[in-house]
Amino acid sequence: MLIHGIKKAWVGLKTADGRSLATGDSGLSQSGIYELDHNVLGVASAELKGLDGSKLEKISGNNTVQYSYADPLNPQATISVNNMPMEVLAKLVGMEKKGTGWQMADTKPTGFFIVQAPSMTTNDSVYFAFPSGNFLMGDKKLDTDTDTKKTPVTDQLTFAAIDDPNINDLYRIYSTADSDWKGEDTMFKELFPNYTASTSAPSTSAGPRA
Repeated sequence: MLIHGIKKAWVGLKTADGRSLATGDSGLSQSGIYELDHNVLGVASAELKGLDGSKLEKISGNNTVQYSYADPLNPQATISVNNMPMEVLAKLVGMEKKGTGWQMADTKPTGFFIVQAPSMTTNDSVYFAFPSGNFLMGDKKLDTDTDTKKTPVTDQLTFAAIDDPNINDLYRIYSTADSDWKGEDTMFKELFPNYTASTSAPSTSAGPRA
């Protein structure tokens, strides 16, 4: 499918066993699904790597190639969010409140990342869903403003997928062109068994604010 851009994206936290969405105060919203929409000024980029083995290895015998196999999957996403609230960023990367500020905790929470890319030729979309993984906070390069321009700095995150206990794999790809596609709520329920569909699409309205 010829896809372009980013239509929607979601992040969230999981419970300690990695099977359920963390909801309410333990998560990022009442539903556990936090949409990276206009409230964060959207997602500027999401570079997905390692969706297949890094390379094919060959086994030779009797002077010919007898067999080939792919190296293990290593899915990662480098995500640029324009304006992530501090409390959401802190929860995703595993920071905890100390005094009136935040500092990195000893362990990383388990989270998830899902991004939707629309088709350029039809009304369909592809969803890249990573239901379990860990977020790292990217570096910050601060440059001075000048008398002619400002220099905005966006929020960079790196997400590394880990094996998810619900799907017994690292990621899934969904296509709305597939005859089995039934909607986003069905996808969320398939990935997160404790997900409860709301009357409206999952959004940041119930999420924490910086």
